[in-house]
Amino acid sequence: MPQLGHDRRSEVRRLIDAMEHAKTISDGQFSALGMLITDASLCADEPALVEVQDGLQWLHRTHYLDAPALDGDQREQRGRVLGLIDTVHWALRRLPSGLQLSLHPEGHAARFLVAVARRQGLSNQQLAAELGTDETEISRVGRKLLSAGVVWRRKEWRHNAWDITPRGLQYAENAGLLKDRDKDREEAVAASAPRPGEGRPEPSGRRGLDQAADRADRSDRAERPAGSERPRRGPEEPGRGQG
Repeated sequence: MPQLGHDRRSEVRRLIDAMEHAKTISDGQFSALGMLITDASLCADEPALVEVQDGLQWLHRTHYLDAPALDGDQREQRGRVLGLIDTVHWALRRLPSGLQLSLHPEGHAARFLVAVARRQGLSNQQLAAELGTDETEISRVGRKLLSAGVVWRRKEWRHNAWDITPRGLQYAENAGLLKDRDKDREEAVAASAPRPGEGRPEPSGRRGLDQAADRADRSDRAERPAGSERPRRGPEEPGRGQG
């Protein structure tokens, strides 16, 4: 994992350690842990989620499982801890490695995912045109991918707009669905580069016409035999040419 994941895991360990030694777990500590779980889930940070799961299970065993009697505040805190354990459990089950989507590269779901990876904010109508299907099929596929956590949906005026999530991007890359995107980018760069032996493009406008005329004039002079050049006329002398 990148350094960010390592920092998140360290923050989880520090926070749960503070919760374990606190007489009463504060709302702020629960909120901070909830935000860490959300960030780790969206970024598919499995080490951080495992750290949360292990820490919360340890916290539950040591503080609530064997306690002879719990007052109202302790029962509420135990419920919140159990709820977070369930949340982390399902977040781990929904990581890209555990999605079990097995999308066929030419299927609508895989092409849907690739389309929103290439261009964020596509509408149902745009996706239907991209995939060559109807909007009913787009809605069905979108719900499937949405439940898997690989895309998310937002509203733009009266239309849906689809984006890929970090989890979906990781899944698409691991499944090899985006290899053509890199190939297309390389081909576009290669096509824009000048080919060997090709000069710079001809300039346009008046400047281009002047340069072309100069080249033609030089070529014409080079092809004339020696001594065949026409003499230049100087200024006309007074009295010559007058009858």
